[in-house]
Amino acid sequence: MKRLIPFFTALIILALAVYFNYEYLTNLINNSETFIRTAIVFGALILFVTSFFYIFTYNQAKRIRTLNNRLSMWTELSYHVNQVGDEVFNELPIGIVAFDEHKEIKWVNPHAKVIFNDQKLVDKYLSDINEELYQVVLNKNENAMVEIESNIYDVIIKEEYNFMYLFNVTDRELVRRKATEQTISLGIVYLDNLDESLSSMDVSDQSSLKGEYLGAINDWIDKYEGYLKPFSEGRLIFITTRKNLAKMIADKFDILDTIRNISQLHEVRVSLSIGVACWDVPMIELGVYAQNAVELAEKRGGDQVVVNIQNEKIAYFGARSDASEKSSRVSARINAQTIKQLIEQSSNVFVMGHNNADMDAFGSMLAMYHMAQSYKNHVYMVYDKERLDTTVSKVEALVLKENPEILEDAINSEEALKRMNDDSLLIVVDTQSPKIVMSPKVLEKSKRTIVIDHHRIGDEVFNAIFTYIEPYASSAIELVVELLNFIEKTTDITPLEASIMYGGLVLDTNSFTTRTGTRTFETAYKLRELGADPSLVKTWLRRDLLRTLEINKLLSQIEIYNDKYAFILAKDIYDDRVLLAQVSDEALLISGIDAAFTIAQMANGVIGVSARSYNKVNVQVLMEAIGGGGHLSSAAAQVTNDTIEGVFEKIKHFIDLEYGEGDSTMKVILLEDVKGRGSKDQVIEVASGYGQFLITQKKALPATDENLEVLRKAKAEEELQIQKHLELMKKLKSEIDGKTVTLTIQTGQDGKAFGSITTKKVVEAFEEQNNILLDKKKVELSSEINSVGIYTANVYLHKDVKAQFEVHIIEK
Repeated sequence: MKRLIPFFTALIILALAVYFNYEYLTNLINNSETFIRTAIVFGALILFVTSFFYIFTYNQAKRIRTLNNRLSMWTELSYHVNQVGDEVFNELPIGIVAFDEHKEIKWVNPHAKVIFNDQKLVDKYLSDINEELYQVVLNKNENAMVEIESNIYDVIIKEEYNFMYLFNVTDRELVRRKATEQTISLGIVYLDNLDESLSSMDVSDQSSLKGEYLGAINDWIDKYEGYLKPFSEGRLIFITTRKNLAKMIADKFDILDTIRNISQLHEVRVSLSIGVACWDVPMIELGVYAQNAVELAEKRGGDQVVVNIQNEKIAYFGARSDASEKSSRVSARINAQTIKQLIEQSSNVFVMGHNNADMDAFGSMLAMYHMAQSYKNHVYMVYDKERLDTTVSKVEALVLKENPEILEDAINSEEALKRMNDDSLLIVVDTQSPKIVMSPKVLEKSKRTIVIDHHRIGDEVFNAIFTYIEPYASSAIELVVELLNFIEKTTDITPLEASIMYGGLVLDTNSFTTRTGTRTFETAYKLRELGADPSLVKTWLRRDLLRTLEINKLLSQIEIYNDKYAFILAKDIYDDRVLLAQVSDEALLISGIDAAFTIAQMANGVIGVSARSYNKVNVQVLMEAIGGGGHLSSAAAQVTNDTIEGVFEKIKHFIDLEYGEGDSTMKVILLEDVKGRGSKDQVIEVASGYGQFLITQKKALPATDENLEVLRKAKAEEELQIQKHLELMKKLKSEIDGKTVTLTIQTGQDGKAFGSITTKKVVEAFEEQNNILLDKKKVELSSEINSVGIYTANVYLHKDVKAQFEVHIIEK
């Protein structure tokens, strides 16, 4: 029927047109030809208008029907969505918490109360219910994982709405942790110097000693449920799990001590090097990681374990004995040939040492300059005058005065950058840290780099095409002079240059008293043959009167820790690292001192540390713990964003962890809660090292008679104050009980209230009507106030004191 509306409309319009134009049409009909033509045009017009109205109204009707169907569908769907929303908010195990800008909880769903095991979360602060969760919100983290009531939750925070959602992922994390614990750990074990040490023994003694070593390793692996298999003479492989690897780490790989004790008993120099890798990768890749780890342990001097765990910093254990000479003259000759080929393939060669270059770095640069010049004309020594230490600056001035041609190819960093190209070769001596090279820009520009050094490898290494690292060597000059023995052409090293090289040898061995082997003396002999003058070197290394007085001044501030560790904490600012090293060397001469540490603030605000020791203490490990490095008995560090006292306490802490004094314990009074140890004011007994750590971190006090008496008095005073507070709360209870407060609420026609009465409004009204100020956090309403009636409010004044008053709600 609706479809005929346009037709009837057109018909009515036509009738009206005929009526009002009747006379004109009568005349028109009399002219038959004109009438026919007009009728045709007029009919076509009527047909067009009728069709247009029909199509337009039909499409409009169709669109309206579509919209009506959609509206009906969404109406039905919104009901289901609301039902789902209600179920999410109230039924599903998802905790939902709403809070304000002050991090005060304003609303929670029922499951959130279950999560926190607290039915009174509203009006509490996040910091009061869970500190970890509070920190997550405070740091504006959108996603985090927190532990609440022994369960683990994924937290999603919508900061713009001040909402958070908590999902229990305990099962998932437990499965993940279990899977992590079962991750394969692959270890490679090397018995260092085994063949060399056993070569002088008869066959039966060799077999017996080998059996003792292998038996000890096998017993050690059995403790950690691992699989052990030898794959060549003195080399083994083992497999265990991440969980058992953690136990090995906790025990600090005590197999190192076992092997060391066997070697000492039989008077041989056999030690253990182990590389362990624990990654969730294919076995072939895991094997590469383990091989790299054991090679790193070897390069660091052996007698240690290098552990490479996925997403963790590489860890080092052991290294309590000095490195043994492992390289033969054959390997030195091969290294010399490799370096020669790389030099010949280069367009030019640059030799560079470390920043604040000492005699060893400067002498090594000279020696390597002569070696490179034997094969290449364009060879340059790169250093900046302001980056030489005081002794080298003095020597350089002497050279420029007496024999300037020695340094005719010495250029600064800026000039080196101009002359370098893609085929240039950079040779870095006497450092393994890219951070402390003479010029980081020159290193960055170099695409072909060789590193020659005697320090143990740290975490950061060079991207080098060849490295010659021998931790057994006394100095870099020892390695380079040994290489000079294998060059085919003669070198014109002057007596002055030989003396400079000899000075580096004397400096790094502390006058041939530390890290000195047979090759050290062979190097000294070679340099003496070249004309080195020990007397001249001695004059260079002499201290002037002011420096001697300054060293004595610093030594007067010495502190002795655990009877064998000397600490010198400088009160003034120093920028002379050599001075700090000399102070440590002098302190080490004191009888009974095994290690000495000089700590001072430098001009740039960095805290500098110079450490020296005898073989019983590995100061390299201790310095690596605070971001430094070096050698077993000579190391250093530069620490940023810390204080002298802070660095002092950290070194003592690491000494306690690495060289704990047996089973000695001490009692301390906790100044705050310490997880897994005790609560504030509790007296606990802990290992001495850990106790000292708690004290220095201001988390505890020594449990002396004096401190215990202070604690007793403080507890007595606290008990008295608690009792007084209790009496006061009981009195306040008597004033609150029986009181009433009246508030109004606006309601609609159906009796439902607009909004609700909050605890804050109740407290404010109570103060206004009864002149008693209450803490809203301690007031709890018996139910939500959203209608007219009488309600009960509980006031929790004390754990043993609860007051009540009535809240009368009347219609506004």
